Amino acid sequence: ASLYLLQKKKSKEAHMEASYIFTSNDVIANIGVIIAGLMVYFTQSAYPDLIIGTVVFLLVARGAFRILQLSK
Repeated sequence: ASLYLLQKKKSKEAHMEASYIFTSNDVIANIGVIIAGLMVYFTQSAYPDLIIGTVVFLLVARGAFRILQLSK
């Protein structure tokens, strides 16, 4: 019975940590999209979108890796 309670508690903590990682990455990605949009508008170049899109991809991949590590 105590093992079940410990696993349940660990799972809940991992869930909260995963939620925090997902939410913070989402906020950063949304700010990046706004900045990229403004830079594309003012520079008339696609490079800001490509650069920030790559950074957002790396951020999401890092977050996914961190979330996967929580289950260990």
